[in-house]
Amino acid sequence: MKNLPWLSLALLLAAYSTFSWFLYHSTAPWLVWTFAFVLAFGQALLLTTFSEGFRVFLGRWLESDVGYFTVVLCSAFLVAFALVWIQMVGYIVVLVASEVLARLDLQNTGFSRSQSLGVLTTVSLVGLAIGFIASRLVG
Repeated sequence: MKNLPWLSLALLLAAYSTFSWFLYHSTAPWLVWTFAFVLAFGQALLLTTFSEGFRVFLGRWLESDVGYFTVVLCSAFLVAFALVWIQMVGYIVVLVASEVLARLDLQNTGFSRSQSLGVLTTVSLVGLAIGFIASRLVG
């Protein structure tokens, strides 16, 4: 049994719990909750199993002028979105940073990609559930 990086996983759990708390108190519709679950699972997939393929895809995409133009357009759209939804973007940045930290700690302790995927997904979904349950209990 390998030692888990408890500090970074606790940080990931806290990040998803506070994000879930925020979503509950902002009376977010079910579509936003679906986005939160997809974000939790997709981010873990991207950081563990699809990282090489994504890097190759991005490299090929940026070889053309159309690719660069599309990236500039998407970047401008994302900056405008970030300025309008600054609080939500702040939570997402914290989620991404804490999940990257947890992934690096899992990698340094010798976990395989599939083990890391399982740990990251489980901790993220448990964090979302804890935040939701705590919000319902407190009110």
